[in-house]
Amino acid sequence: MLVRDQSLSEQVNVVAIHDKELLKANSFRIERFELCTLCGARFGIGHFGATREDTRPEEEIEELPRKLIEILAKDHRHQRQHKGFIDLDF
Repeated sequence: MLVRDQSLSEQVNVVAIHDKELLKANSFRIERFELCTLCGARFGIGHFGATREDTRPEEEIEELPRKLIEILAKDHRHQRQHKGFIDLDF
């Protein structure tokens, strides 16, 4: 999923950022938060730079937590640490 930022004329990827990394993320716009159902790690789901008017319809936003939860569960199945930055645009 991509968002078109009209003012910058560039595409913005939808990402999830681990709560601990959010302070380092400049101009990150959070659309919602999601928790890992296995370990409780908190992630902000959103994008860099795009304004609220340029975001996707609610139906597309509802898919993002499901995608993130699948990625986080896979991390646990493979016994690996969660990444601090997860690209949800796949």
